[in-house]
Amino acid sequence: MRTVLTCVLAAAAMLTLAAAMSDAAAKKAPAKAPAGPFPPPVPAQVVPAVPPTAAPRTAAPPSQEEGFFRIFNGTDMANWDGDPEIWTVRDGVLRAEVGAGKAPDYNTYCFWRGGTLRNFILKLRYRIRAGATAVAYRGDHYGSRRIKGYLAELSADPGGSGLLTHEAGRGPLAGLGDFAVVGPDGKPQPAGRAADPEALLRAEYHKPAGDDPDAWNECTVIARGNHLVHIINGYQTVELIDADPSGRALWGTVALQVRAGVALTAEFKDIRAKRIRAEFGDAVLLFAGRDLAGWVPSSDQLKDAFSVKDACLHVAGRPAGYLRTQQDFTNFVLSLQLRHLKGGNGGVLLRMTGPDKVWPRSIECQGQAGALGDIWNIDQFPMKVDPARTTGRHTRKLYPSNEKPLGEWNRYELTLDGGSLELAVNGLVQNTAADCQEVPGKICLQSEGAEMQYRNIVLLPILRSPAAPAPPARGPAAPGQSPAPPAAP
Repeated sequence: MRTVLTCVLAAAAMLTLAAAMSDAAAKKAPAKAPAGPFPPPVPAQVVPAVPPTAAPRTAAPPSQEEGFFRIFNGTDMANWDGDPEIWTVRDGVLRAEVGAGKAPDYNTYCFWRGGTLRNFILKLRYRIRAGATAVAYRGDHYGSRRIKGYLAELSADPGGSGLLTHEAGRGPLAGLGDFAVVGPDGKPQPAGRAADPEALLRAEYHKPAGDDPDAWNECTVIARGNHLVHIINGYQTVELIDADPSGRALWGTVALQVRAGVALTAEFKDIRAKRIRAEFGDAVLLFAGRDLAGWVPSSDQLKDAFSVKDACLHVAGRPAGYLRTQQDFTNFVLSLQLRHLKGGNGGVLLRMTGPDKVWPRSIECQGQAGALGDIWNIDQFPMKVDPARTTGRHTRKLYPSNEKPLGEWNRYELTLDGGSLELAVNGLVQNTAADCQEVPGKICLQSEGAEMQYRNIVLLPILRSPAAPAPPARGPAAPGQSPAPPAAP
């Protein structure tokens, strides 16, 4: 079994490399705003607050579509520019079909002409009956329907979806399951694992189309500053920090690929995006899987409670205490993965101030198995929470638990932006708070009874400007609620 999986992964990697090399002649294309004649943009449609339809692991509540706007209307090619011999719209689907022997000599694209995106979440559903394609983002249009930018690779073959390539640039950057950092020299270096490739294949993270009319997949791209994440059907496939100032892309257009020399039958629908209004500094890798540099235990009794095992930060769970950063942080997105090896308690403390003790003044983002997304207020930290969900110091999460089973990895994203706090578990916003005291503080990982592990601990600094008042802590969205239309970037 392992041999078969290894061969599949190798074949997927070769396909990605070949696709990147097919446009090698364009590597020197200058970075500039997308140009060229195209029809004037049509106003984007706001997505109604309805549940996503392709998340097999967890069905997200209606509010998860807040802020998304449609960039494909499901009716015609308005705001899309593609070869009419290849791209058509029928039955709400944007379809690309290229017969054998008719594929172009170089990668070409169907462009979204409704604007550009900088920091965003992009979602779409796709079905590939033959061949391979990609979603380009932060792209720079040049030549005849060509692009320089990032690609989320999509393929009919197992193991070929969710990879990350820099088209007409630095080539493949992250293979299936990779967490990589691209250095100033433009070369990616491994920094850990976003996922186990063999486990992804066993889980059939990507559904082959075959003859099944319901075999739709969902691709999600999250781009914040120089930090990129790809997710297929709820399974994270890659993670990347692009620390190459001269090679990376921080904004650009969206496009869909027709690959050179490859027959293709692919369909796309429900293409939507959400702009992230914050501006970010360069991502900081707080834990790189090698040692505990930059972290200190809260007391000498904790020196053996935290260790590095298999490139993960291992928490023994006893005695009680925490591991904290040496540096203070104020406004940021903290992105990490965690898993419980055994049931029990733990957590992440934010804006911790004062002397080390059990427990210091801070905001606790609950890490107990089954309770990710809950908030605990420690030592009367100034903040406002939803009173309907709060008992004493404890504010329950908005929705039932959407955690993975014991032993599997969860994505935990904790955002502090001025006075606003947001906790997201596996992409679902589970809690919010307002008017949190804006003070520099440590980030702490608790040892509180549970044997657990962390990996890929990345901090994205939020660059604050004179801000509008923070939104209030919220409860579940009302049925049928729709967000306001998006503003220009």
